[in-house]
Amino acid sequence: MTLLAPEAEARTVAPGGRLMLALFAGRGAFRATIQLAPLALAVPWGAVRFAEYAGAVGMSMWTVFLASSGEKAALKLVPRARRLGGGIARVVLRVAAAPVVLAAAAFAAATVLDRGRVLAAALLWSAALGLLQVAVGLHRVRGHLRTDAVTFAAVTGTLLTLSALTFHFAWPPLWQLNLLAATALAASAVLLWRLPPGWSVAGRADRVAGPPRRRRMARLVLRTCALLGLPELVASLCLAVCYVVLGIAGHSTESGPFYVAVTLSGFCSAALTYLFRLRQPATSLRLRGPAGRTGRAKARRVLRVAMLLCLPGLPLVLLLEPGTLLLALLTCLETPLFALVAYAGYLVENTDGRSPRLTAASATVGLVVAAAAAAVLVPHAASSGAMAALLLSAGASALSLDVGLSGWWRRPARPLPQGPGDGSQRHGGT
Repeated sequence: MTLLAPEAEARTVAPGGRLMLALFAGRGAFRATIQLAPLALAVPWGAVRFAEYAGAVGMSMWTVFLASSGEKAALKLVPRARRLGGGIARVVLRVAAAPVVLAAAAFAAATVLDRGRVLAAALLWSAALGLLQVAVGLHRVRGHLRTDAVTFAAVTGTLLTLSALTFHFAWPPLWQLNLLAATALAASAVLLWRLPPGWSVAGRADRVAGPPRRRRMARLVLRTCALLGLPELVASLCLAVCYVVLGIAGHSTESGPFYVAVTLSGFCSAALTYLFRLRQPATSLRLRGPAGRTGRAKARRVLRVAMLLCLPGLPLVLLLEPGTLLLALLTCLETPLFALVAYAGYLVENTDGRSPRLTAASATVGLVVAAAAAAVLVPHAASSGAMAALLLSAGASALSLDVGLSGWWRRPARPLPQGPGDGSQRHGGT
């Protein structure tokens, strides 16, 4: 296949101290804006409108991870198969664009029917944010890390301005979500325009490789997108399930306190996830081949600590009255537990092409446990029960992943199809 241009080489070294600080400052300011601005907007909106906003965003955040699932795949695969970078980029961009198109269609339908417009706008905002993360990730894997910091600094400034206008004029949540989605889509369009021609959504396929090889590569990239993106997608679905159960159980007003607790926990998890993204190209190369055993062994040690953190959760729900204290204690347990499980999954999924099946399976177990626990605990403990469901979900994921790692059934992973003279896949899987 066509060689990547020199400027398109994947970056496999973690950024230095100053650049890391700039990246975290840009992304941290963005995260603080999208999560704290709604808390300030609760003043002009009131409790009912804020609960409507929080419920819509909570039920739609899974779209972010559905759209951005390709980012992890690109950060893992491109360093291992640099000559195929353009083909990988085209596949992951199409994966990211599909939810945006579907969300836009849903928003148009909701507008015509005049029903569910806030939820549809939240879906479009979340899908657009996922596309933005993929676009930034592709620039980052090409070595343009400053693009990440500059983009999110500019988007943050725009969102702060829009939030200030919403606060001043008391615009409804629907208007705020529409403005957020428009901002994310505009930023994504600029970033996609700046990608090399071979990396664009509509880029032409490489002429060197025949259609069979291109189809095989596309299948492998799609499989990697699905497996690597599933844990984060399922984690967001767990949140959505909790919001849905809160509404069904008659605790819709408790969506506000639950949103605040999840926001505080989300700062830590978002920072950790971003750190993983920055280091993933280097980690993907470091843990391939025999070094993967060391990564899996370390993951098992982390998982055992995580399971210990889960143990106090259920006794607290049974002994304490539902309220702010119980919600705070459960949040303090869930935050480090989720971080440990995420770190263990990060180590496992970057070893070879078959390990992501274990992380995907453990995440699915966590979703089942979250749904069952929410159905039992939320009617009794409202927002505290929802947080307890998330805690039990993370504990179940940790146990499932540890069990999967203990019964290792490994076979050699299938490598990506290689371009002429590309030996970068010789010692590693997908």
